[in-house]
Formats: sequence, C-alpha cells, structure tokens
Amino acid sequence: MTEQEKLKYVLLENVGFDLAKAKGCYDFIAGESGTAKGNGEKGQLADGIYFVYADGEPVLFEGEECRKPGGCIGIGVKWGQHAIVVALQDAANGDDITLTNGDDNTDYDGYIDNYLDAVADWDGEANTKHLQEIGLNQRIKLKNGWHIPSLGEMYFVFLNRRRINKALELVGGTPIKGVWYWTSTEYSATYAWHLNLSIGNAFTNTKASFKYRVRAVSAFIS
Repeated sequence: MTEQEKLKYVLLENVGFDLAKAKGCYDFIAGESGTAKGNGEKGQLADGIYFVYADGEPVLFEGEECRKPGGCIGIGVKWGQHAIVVALQDAANGDDITLTNGDDNTDYDGYIDNYLDAVADWDGEANTKHLQEIGLNQRIKLKNGWHIPSLGEMYFVFLNRRRINKALELVGGTPIKGVWYWTSTEYSATYAWHLNLSIGNAFTNTKASFKYRVRAVSAFIS
C-alpha cells in the first residue's frame, strides 16, 4: 500500500467510513486532487517541477523517478506567479538555426533595446506571433499553443535548468544544453536577444544570419 493509499484509508476510517466526508478531507489536505496541490488556496499548484500530460493533471517531480513516463508532453515549472511548460526536445532536431528568414519591414513597436526591460519581457507568445508574421524560420515547427520563449521566460528556464533536465531524462526528453538559445524578444528590426544557458549571458545578434538553438515553451495553468 502506498503512502497516498494509507492516508486515504486513515481518513476513511476516522470519518466512520463515510466516503463523501473522507474524500472532502483528502481533497482539502491535497489541495483538491492530491497531485501536489495546495499553497493555501484550493486548486493552486505548489511551486516546483512537474511532468505535464495531455490527458490529465500535472504530476509533481518530487524525487528521482517518474511513475508515469509515457504520455508526457513537457516539463512544467511553477514558481510564484510564473509558470511555463518546456518542450521535450529542441526545435530543428537540435541544430543551430537562424530565427527568421529576413529582417522586419513592418511597423512594429515591440522592440526592446534595453537589457533590464528585455529581462522583464514575459510575453513570448505575442513575440512569436510577430516573428511568424515577418517570416519565422520554417524549421521551427511550433505546435498549437507553443511559442519561442521571451528573454524573461528563457532566464526562468536557465534558473531551473538542472531540475528540468533531470525530469526530461526520465521521460525520454533531450536535456537543455549549456549553449546559446534564441529568445523571441526582439532588439530591433534586425536583431534579437539570445541567452547562454551555461553562464546566463544575454546578447543580441542578427535574426536572419546567426544560428542558435530554439526550445519551445507553452503556458502552464496554475
């Protein structure tokens, strides 16, 4: 009998084998469903690293194993108000690639040329839509709901890279390398920000000529 099953039995025994009451007690303790929920509010995920599945709730990565390696679509990261899901693989089979096919000729007001402002950019979804409008590299295949992380989102991945990689390995994903990755935060019509996932350096370079890796992310409902 697992620890979770033992807890359920103790609850059931202590409320006179009233299943409804026992379930209510268990949901309260577990934060609604028993999958690592509860930060004081019902239904709110606790901070941590998660295995995210298409057919169910995310499962907290608590140790050195994954009880359900099959069917995982990404690794979730939740910390405070910030939460994203990291794709299992790099785009373009892990090759270094350009971000776009050319420069931006649109009337776009979303450029961020100040480092502190760029780090504070968390709108990777909107950034990616603009990159698609101007000609995103065709080798970057994004599934519905996925986008290229902004600089702020990529720093979030960098800060949690060690634990993300442990979780990725357990579900057959490819660990995030300590190399340069593109972000969707654009510096200008020609340049975009990129981040070194080894030491955390952020610089800008030409979107249509320099080549770095791309790792997609998606929203993580918390």
